[in-house]
Amino acid sequence: MKQYSNNYCQISYNPSTNQLYLKWLLPPDEAALLCGYDKGLDMAISNQAVSWVTDNSIGFQVDLSMQHALTQMVAGRIKQTAIKRFARVTPIDVFQELVTHKIISQINELTVNCIESEVFHDPKDAKAWGTLVSLLSVN
Repeated sequence: MKQYSNNYCQISYNPSTNQLYLKWLLPPDEAALLCGYDKGLDMAISNQAVSWVTDNSIGFQVDLSMQHALTQMVAGRIKQTAIKRFARVTPIDVFQELVTHKIISQINELTVNCIESEVFHDPKDAKAWGTLVSLLSVN
């Protein structure tokens, strides 16, 4: 399993499921948010990961500036990946779900890649859902 970590997040890649897992440890500022996703994209590209789980169980809010910066950065790089599914783990909070769907929708509008997305409240469920795309792509 390949890994990266800093004060804000831990990122791991599991080759058996072809899945990237980013866990937020502290609420990031915009620079830390972009750094985490940038490192995750590097790992997704180099391993051709097909699913990505971001665990925001700590429940930080992504403000409008962060949403815009993240959308622009990811949209510019997502075409280099093999990502088909993106899952985000959040506390039970409708605002978290709306923001997640908004960001993914904006990324999909800016790129030719369409990524399926879903919000979960348990990391195990998110990982299982992401793993399904690996199994489907093998068959």
